[in-house]
Amino acid sequence: MKPMQGIGLLQVVAALALSGLLAGVAWPALATAYARARFGQAAVAMGESVLAANRVAVAAGAATVLCPAAGDGCLPTSDWSRGWLLFADLDGDRRFGPGDTVLRRQPPLPDDIRLSSNLGRRHAVFQPDGSSAGSNLTFIACSRSRTLGLRLVLSNEGRFRAAPADPEQIQSCRSEGSP
Repeated sequence: MKPMQGIGLLQVVAALALSGLLAGVAWPALATAYARARFGQAAVAMGESVLAANRVAVAAGAATVLCPAAGDGCLPTSDWSRGWLLFADLDGDRRFGPGDTVLRRQPPLPDDIRLSSNLGRRHAVFQPDGSSAGSNLTFIACSRSRTLGLRLVLSNEGRFRAAPADPEQIQSCRSEGSP
């Protein structure tokens, strides 16, 4: 009968080295997939808010406003990363006040994701016919740690779409988001 043999030290070291090599190769791909999933979550959250704003404006026959927010009220910024507020603008002043009804509060996005709108468009107003007043509103979602980006566009007709962001847009988003 042959005596039983265990695993040798050399075999353990080879298995650990191979595991480390595989983890090193897989990690960047996993991190990129994770960042893309978070972009998808931000796009879905914004899309849901746009749909709700459009639906309530048409159903209630009153304007709704979507704006960047933190706490109670809209912020005068184009950075939507801290969350946003959707409200029925019952008094018609385009500002959140005691007479307006909160329809949705979006919590802040993950720390690595930044969402900014084109300058000059710090809120979206949906008319009772479902259209979005003003010019097209473009959002850029970018990663602060990776060169990934997504462009979200809200047209005047109230349609919402996603497309890849250009490298210049990603760089601008990342530089605006640096501390």
